[in-house]
Amino acid sequence: MKEGDRLKLVRILGMLGSDHAGERAAAALAAHRHIRAMGTSWGEIFRPQPRIRPGDVIVRTVYEYGIDHARAAEARMRQLRGEIETLRRENTRLRNRLAVRADQERRARMNGIEA
Repeated sequence: MKEGDRLKLVRILGMLGSDHAGERAAAALAAHRHIRAMGTSWGEIFRPQPRIRPGDVIVRTVYEYGIDHARAAEARMRQLRGEIETLRRENTRLRNRLAVRADQERRARMNGIEA
């Protein structure tokens, strides 16, 4: 049940405590209609929910229509290959900068010792 549907049902059921019989009857009818509009039944609403313990694995089946998973995976793989290549180039560039910097510092130390 969606949160909005649950909240609406709670508000409707709250009216069952009215002092007026007509309001109570209207609330009961509104609750019944709301349950039917959601496509469920009172039995489903009050069916005990399984307890979920920490570490339990929850499996949900999702139906996706019109999605070609093979093409989507290939597109993602192309994207990742491009990202890997970009990272390799950046890694090479940074290694070169680091080597130049280390060489500059080594030369500076050598010149400082000679002076």
